[in-house]
Amino acid sequence: MKIFKHITIVSILGLGLFSCEKDFLEVKNVDTGVTIEDLYTRYSQIQGVLWEAYSYLPDGLGMLWRDAATDIAEATTENNKAQSFNLGIWNQFYNLDDAWGNNFRGIAQVNKFLKNKDKVTLEEIKANSTAKDSTAYFKALNNMAVMEGEAYFLKAFFYFELVKRYGGVPIIDEDMDYYNESTWKNIPRSSLNECMAYIVSLCDKATGIIPVNVRSTYSWYEDGRATYGAAKTLRAKALLYAASPLYKAGGSTTTWADAARAANVVIGLKQYNLNAGYAALFGADNSNLKEIIFKRRYGSINWLEKDQYPVAFAGTSGNSLAPTQNFVDEFEVVADNGGNISSQPFDWSNPTHAADPYTNRDSRFEATIVFNGSAFASTTVETFIGGGSGLPKLNASKTGYYLKKWVNDGIDLVNGTTANHTWIYFRYADVLLMYAEAMLNAYGPDADPEGYGMTATEAFNMVRKRAGVEQLPAGRLNQERIEKERMVELAFEDQRFWDVHRWQKGVEYFNKPVTRIEITRNGSDFNYSVKELENRVFLNKMHWYPIPQDEISKTGWAQNPDW
Repeated sequence: MKIFKHITIVSILGLGLFSCEKDFLEVKNVDTGVTIEDLYTRYSQIQGVLWEAYSYLPDGLGMLWRDAATDIAEATTENNKAQSFNLGIWNQFYNLDDAWGNNFRGIAQVNKFLKNKDKVTLEEIKANSTAKDSTAYFKALNNMAVMEGEAYFLKAFFYFELVKRYGGVPIIDEDMDYYNESTWKNIPRSSLNECMAYIVSLCDKATGIIPVNVRSTYSWYEDGRATYGAAKTLRAKALLYAASPLYKAGGSTTTWADAARAANVVIGLKQYNLNAGYAALFGADNSNLKEIIFKRRYGSINWLEKDQYPVAFAGTSGNSLAPTQNFVDEFEVVADNGGNISSQPFDWSNPTHAADPYTNRDSRFEATIVFNGSAFASTTVETFIGGGSGLPKLNASKTGYYLKKWVNDGIDLVNGTTANHTWIYFRYADVLLMYAEAMLNAYGPDADPEGYGMTATEAFNMVRKRAGVEQLPAGRLNQERIEKERMVELAFEDQRFWDVHRWQKGVEYFNKPVTRIEITRNGSDFNYSVKELENRVFLNKMHWYPIPQDEISKTGWAQNPDW
């Protein structure tokens, strides 16, 4: 007996172009009259299966709140997800960053593609081709091959998202129904080391299929799809994590030398370079910049600006993320003496610094933060007490700062104008800092025994040179400087939270108060006072998330330590 189904048809609206806030897929239920046996023989349907897998990638702009669960930001609203982390009230029963289900659904989607891809027949497309024009057939043939590589990349990505939260998780290669626990509940959790090795192997499979220069090899290969460079970067990042203290303590056998070698492979591709300007990386026209390795395009939106604009502007929601004074103090003070650049840490005990705290700072400061006196949307922002965007105004920033990074101040919220936004998953500056950290820990700051062509210090200084801050001389680079540089360069890119976890330094960085600035105006002068804002809670066990209790109850897996 033939069985007919309502088939979910996934139509792509322009791959890589996320046309709404949360995803780029339009899902429709259509009564197709297609037998279940014939479903996956159709090229368009198997494409749809893979396209839907992309929708499970992290919603970067929608996850900005996670930086408010670190020392660099504070959420303005009390009901923000970050507050449960900051107060230490999350656990296996209550975790608002529970990515378990989303990523396993993504893995199930990829497994569905991998199981059924070989059933596809291209005979209909071939029959419709002519001797003079068989373009469609060969495009479909090549696309089927590349999509397998994309599938391995996506699966690696989803597993990495799981492992950096939970440690070892079950490795599932079969096409199983996530919603039917009987199909997977007896699969054991794999070890952390096994999972990291599996992620690396998936990346290797991906790069064994996707051409090195896939966009130039195939002109039809849409912007936003996985590339060779993206898979190599994911591999390098996974190995960097695996070599880090938290993962070594969890049984990882990866070395810093392994991580350095992997990062060097990405650098050696010579496909990417640092953009001349830092701020342009996060603007409306950033999608084609050579620094960006893998991205998510949202299309033309303004919901981010509604959340992040200073409250003096009409149309704001008041849901802003406010950079902390702890973070602001990390931007160095720069002096240019006839082209001789020097910089020093900001210091409130230095009368010159304290009197004019926002002048001559690292150029990334103004690209990241809106501060008192900032020019924003043709307006001078006032965050002093009683100012247009200052306390005690309703929903004003608690810290005295607003977020500039990712925010387009050319948007008119009153008239509903919008602008394109592109989230960056991987970019070249991160690769350079990954390389610098791995090389430093493997060989020291100034050695290159493998002949890669660049020391840790040299890679580190490439990033600092773009920012216009002092270059480190030989012998000065250490892990503390790496951590500070990553904090400043990669802020609000969903890096700080995971970096501090992998360094196993959550208690050091997160289990202490965050601070704010209180600014009072006296005529044309301002007085600045640093105040404690909120005391944060972080326990050692929180470096790993607990497995959701529902999953433990179904499977009997051992829970992560101390949860």
